[in-house]
Amino acid sequence: MTLETAMRSGPVDDAIARLTARLRERYGDRVDAIVLYGSYLRGVADAMPDVYVLLNRWPAKPRLHRWLGAALAPNVLNLPFENGAGGRAKVSVLTTGQLLRAVTGDRHPYFWARFAQPCQQLYCRDRDIAARLEFMVAQSLQRLMTEVAPVPSPDSSVAYWMAVFSRTYAAEIRSERPSRREALYAANQDYYDRLFQARHAMAESGRGARAWPLAQAAGKLLSLLRIIKSILTFEDAVDYMLWKLERHSGVRLDASERQRRYPLLFAWPLAWRLYRLKAFR
Repeated sequence: MTLETAMRSGPVDDAIARLTARLRERYGDRVDAIVLYGSYLRGVADAMPDVYVLLNRWPAKPRLHRWLGAALAPNVLNLPFENGAGGRAKVSVLTTGQLLRAVTGDRHPYFWARFAQPCQQLYCRDRDIAARLEFMVAQSLQRLMTEVAPVPSPDSSVAYWMAVFSRTYAAEIRSERPSRREALYAANQDYYDRLFQARHAMAESGRGARAWPLAQAAGKLLSLLRIIKSILTFEDAVDYMLWKLERHSGVRLDASERQRRYPLLFAWPLAWRLYRLKAFR
């Protein structure tokens, strides 16, 4: 299993290339790397691109964004995506050091479950940063397969990965239906099948099964805090979240103008209704 299958290089299309250029212009010499992952990379043309921007230091302003990002990474932005259809891109921003600490030390899999997926390196500052990215991908894969993998291991690759994805999804507040996990596996079946065949070569940590309930509870709490925090960094945060929930769960609700303007004060009844309707778990 080579790291190249997990982290490819180069732009995906012209729209992604333009987004990459805008992000480099926005953050200047603070950018270490820009990485694309998720449904758009897997070929879902109408998906919102998921992009990670890794910085060597937080911008001084706006101060609120800097404080929030340092306290609980990443900062998530909702930016225009110039693909001819008036789309938006989800951009997650954190420092390279924060990501390194997360994939090596965090008990919950928020970051390392994502970086174990196939990714596209859109920009990288230099070879040193490229080496760090490779290490973080390798560490993410190692942790995913030793701390989340079911014991005993299923006999088939698809059963193995459905169990792994179910556990990582359960460690967050997610809106996706079970079919999303199947689509994730199907889009990169060769990649996941090779990992499945190589799983015995990875050192068993033995700590995943014992610590998983605590990691899952911590992940749920941190997901809630990140959702609350995103209201302070997103444009039209309530409408975006309602759109995303409808897209993944099929549940549609509309927010009042007061809920849109003051979501932290007035949107809690809306969140409770969405939960009761199983729009997220």
